[in-house]
Amino acid sequence: MPLDRSWFAPILLLLLGFISVLFGALHLNLLGQGDVGAEHQMASTHYFNMPVPIIIHIISGSFFNIFVPLQFAKQIRSRWPKLHRYLGRCLLICALGFGFSGLWMNHFYPQYGGVLKYLGIAVHCLVLVVSLLLAYRAIRRGDVESHKAWMMRMTAAALSPATQRLFIIPTYLLIGEDLVTDVVIAGVIWFGLAVNLGFVEWILRKKKASDFKRTSHKQVAESSY
Repeated sequence: MPLDRSWFAPILLLLLGFISVLFGALHLNLLGQGDVGAEHQMASTHYFNMPVPIIIHIISGSFFNIFVPLQFAKQIRSRWPKLHRYLGRCLLICALGFGFSGLWMNHFYPQYGGVLKYLGIAVHCLVLVVSLLLAYRAIRRGDVESHKAWMMRMTAAALSPATQRLFIIPTYLLIGEDLVTDVVIAGVIWFGLAVNLGFVEWILRKKKASDFKRTSHKQVAESSY
């Protein structure tokens, strides 16, 4: 039996999110190895000196990346609305956890990537947190469509690190360490956020145009009677 097309988006979100989950698991494994892990080429010294923020960031972010696709599954929303609401509250806490821990690390951990990188991460985290709060406010007043739109924007911001890695990892393997410059690091951060948000806005505009066309046809059909 062919897969219901409504599952395509959740599955793609899950696959994209797993990129960040795998990287998070790698860093947790390195932290667990102590001094041995600190010698790994992918290890960051400041994570070992002050591990709590990055642990909060990885655990809350991993939970979010694994379970947020379920919020976009139409079957789950319709069949188990209580699960949808309960999971939404848990994801809200997780998003605030990795959003604010990201802001904290961006400001207090040793700086690299220059001002543009600093601003890129700050904007990324703020877009995530603000979109989340606006989505929560929309659903509290019963505005489901606005809630969905802000949830899509929030998820786009949350998954932008995965989009960054989709671009930077193959390029790094082809070019090598010469690629890792402050300008490239900052550019990739802004690139990931812009691509994800741009894609979401394109989907929302397309849906709005489709809804308008459907409404217009319905009005024309009703006026003909």
